[in-house]
Amino acid sequence: MDELFEKLKNLIAEKLEVEEDKITLDARFREDLGADSLDTYELLYAIDSEMGVSVPDEKATEFEKVSDALDFIKAELGK
Repeated sequence: MDELFEKLKNLIAEKLEVEEDKITLDARFREDLGADSLDTYELLYAIDSEMGVSVPDEKATEFEKVSDALDFIKAELGK
């Protein structure tokens, strides 16, 4: 499995307090993982501090699935 996905999965599990086995690329933050808007912003802060990727606030609302966040992180790291 992708090292970046594993790192993101660990952050999501910690911030959203969900089991890691529930976190898949197709898992939806709100519907499947129970995230609310505060959880989302805490996760964005963690991505910034742990992975060195700054996510604009307006981008947060565009992340529906875990794969959306992972794709954004990969794109930012590839710049």
